[in-house]
Amino acid sequence: MTTFAGAADGAKPKYPFVFVSGYAGWGQYSGINETYQYWGMSSGDLLGYLNSRGFACYAASVDPVGSAWDRACELYAQMTGTVVDYGRVHSALYKHSRYGTDYTGRALIPAWSETDKVNFVGHSFGGATVRLLSQLLAYGSPQEVTGTTEGEVSGLFTGGKTGWINSITTMASPHNGTTMTNLSKPVAFLLPKDGEKIVGVTDESSIAIINYLKDMTKIFTNGIGADTGVYDLSLDGAAQLNKNLSTFGDIYYFSFPTDSTTSVRLSGTRVPSLKLTDIVLLPTGTYLGAAKGTTPGGIVYDKKWFNNDGIVNTISCYAPNGAPQKTFNAGSVTPGVWNVMPTFAGDHLSITGGLTRAVDVKAFYLKQLSLINSL
Repeated sequence: MTTFAGAADGAKPKYPFVFVSGYAGWGQYSGINETYQYWGMSSGDLLGYLNSRGFACYAASVDPVGSAWDRACELYAQMTGTVVDYGRVHSALYKHSRYGTDYTGRALIPAWSETDKVNFVGHSFGGATVRLLSQLLAYGSPQEVTGTTEGEVSGLFTGGKTGWINSITTMASPHNGTTMTNLSKPVAFLLPKDGEKIVGVTDESSIAIINYLKDMTKIFTNGIGADTGVYDLSLDGAAQLNKNLSTFGDIYYFSFPTDSTTSVRLSGTRVPSLKLTDIVLLPTGTYLGAAKGTTPGGIVYDKKWFNNDGIVNTISCYAPNGAPQKTFNAGSVTPGVWNVMPTFAGDHLSITGGLTRAVDVKAFYLKQLSLINSL
């Protein structure tokens, strides 16, 4: 078991924490993180603070617009210090390169195993990324095993790695999708529907912001169809993803919903609270607060979906549909069940420190990490 210097609660941290960013996010392998940390944002370096309190915290860098599958493959390679392998079958099916960045010698957790577990903290789409990783660790991918020459299969796809994860905490994660993706439909016809995709995290220029912008503009070349982040974040895409994901009996699960809206009495809709919502999220929060309809896959979203944080519907943050879940009770925390934590009053980026105005979340995260460490 990996141990570290004392933690906030006086006990030695049992396992390290790996933080996984959401859609459009970044981590410690990305140059932009040196000047503006994703975890902490306008309030400063959150992980630096948590490390100073005795915890071992790391920030993964996964494709900001990639699919949950591609991001899970990148996360595994960073964790283990290996070459990113998206899978022979998967990469051929979705028309992109099979291999990505080589993280040899740069592993986040060199000794990661059943005895040296990790705790994952995922913001937004980082939640789906980690959940898919947990599925692949346990069961692998039979399609990749049978469709790949023996000896050339990534360890991620061979399965048999249960017990490697101690806990999963999700922050503002759209487990069941977000109606925000509806806003992409009017321009969908302008984006490519076929052709070679570009995957991975760009590291070509010495100017960090250029690399980041190149990654973000991949949406214009990759489109928003299958095997993209936008599709996996849609209600239909999330439902499809959830069909193949399990809740494991040896993992502690925590989910933090977010809400930054207030009720409009006459209409029954909800609008962003000016006290809780960053100005850049006011238009999207207003849209989400009144969006009703039915998806192409037949999923109905109604007034229960109005509460939101400017990006994600609050109801979607509780837990994956069909997964065991309960309201958090500090005296009864057991693995294999989603503990739905008290709703965080703030917008989608307030819970990571705030985009243009600082929100001090240090005590909030310190409390959660200490709780996990006490289990």
